Amino acid sequence: MADAAVRAKRVDQMYREIARKRLEAGDPNAIRAAAAAAAAAEEGSGGCGGCGGGSGSGLFMANLVASMRILVRKELLEAEAEGTARAERVGQMYREIARKRLEAGDPDAIRAAAAAAEEEEEEEELEEDEEELEEEAAVWEMTRLLKLEKDEARYREAKDRILDYDSKQGGVYYTRIYHVHDLASFDHDEESPIPPMRFTDVVYKNKNDYELCEAVNILSVKIGSLDIEFPVHVYGTVIARDSLDKKCVYLFRRDREEAQTINSKDESLILTGPKRGLALISNTYVETNLIIKGDERQEERQLSKGILTIRGIERRVLTKCELESSSLATRLSTVDVMYGVVKDAVEATISIEVLSGDFFGEITACTSSIKEKLVLHDRLAYITSSGKIAQIIPLLRSVVAVYVKEMLLLTIVAHTEYGEVTRCIDITPKVNGSYIDELSVGIAVLRVKVVWSIIDF
Repeated sequence: MADAAVRAKRVDQMYREIARKRLEAGDPNAIRAAAAAAAAAEEGSGGCGGCGGGSGSGLFMANLVASMRILVRKELLEAEAEGTARAERVGQMYREIARKRLEAGDPDAIRAAAAAAEEEEEEEELEEDEEELEEEAAVWEMTRLLKLEKDEARYREAKDRILDYDSKQGGVYYTRIYHVHDLASFDHDEESPIPPMRFTDVVYKNKNDYELCEAVNILSVKIGSLDIEFPVHVYGTVIARDSLDKKCVYLFRRDREEAQTINSKDESLILTGPKRGLALISNTYVETNLIIKGDERQEERQLSKGILTIRGIERRVLTKCELESSSLATRLSTVDVMYGVVKDAVEATISIEVLSGDFFGEITACTSSIKEKLVLHDRLAYITSSGKIAQIIPLLRSVVAVYVKEMLLLTIVAHTEYGEVTRCIDITPKVNGSYIDELSVGIAVLRVKVVWSIIDF
């Protein structure tokens, strides 16, 4: 406010000074402005010459300044109009000169006219090009915005498919993996195409030719707590996703007609995977989608649906193999997953044949540091007889990750009419190649084969 008042006062003083100088110079416009100001002042003072002389003088100056403002503004407009008219006259003059020189055949004028025409044509072409570029840019921008809008819609749709609500999870939660490059195009149901034994036949000259990574053995998946009473008949899937491709590696997969009966929290789901070693570089994920089969006593209900995370090696310091567990509370249950984290792992793919006799028993595997056993074969599922040719014993799961500096321990128990016969085999891990051995267990002669490979991209 104060600055504005100061500026107004300065402008007022400037116009007073202009009026004084122009009056002294005898400027007729200034004289007329002063006369008009005096008349206005006299009229404003009511014609009383002796009343309020100071006030009349101030009013005169105010009117004079106002008149000078109008006068100066008018002169500026007149000067601007005169300049425009003068520029137009000069332009017409030059055009007339150019026309006469062209009519007279002046070569310089002809060249100048040609150059002017060419320049005008270039300007028109440039304007057309600029318009085309602007139109093209507008089309590209519209296309980009439409693509962004479409991608955003696809992302929201994909996100909605894997979001659910469960009070046990504290509200809305993800039921499947979402840390992927492009969630909208990621196929959550695609099975990993990576097989076991990928590097078995690779020849390494020295240790610098390969690199070992950490791995995970999924040991058991149990229903640690249940909101309804046991037993329950369970079907559905449990899958793992590792660092190699984040695609489905099945641990448990049963249709409704093949539902497994679980009688207590101590019973594990019968795992039939993984089919290859699970690398632990970034996080490994376990997803559950388990359903209770309905019958006359209970309706079909979701038992467990969600995802749990096994921390990747970049988020831990691993000095030795570790036995860990993690729980997932959703729907009607809390699912407990027990797993072993294996340092500097190699992949062991196991197969066993019956060369002679009959085999009825169990086969389990563990490592020298983690004694929790992985069930490879269960007598309740199969009886294997050699007949005249060797018969492969069907294994529920055949792949185990082993620390390269430890031992793979296989335990084979045969049930015979004379009782149980147990054989244990300690096998030294390798980065490639295979191990083969034949042994008698009860009345059966078995051939055990272990194929070694590193786990890598």
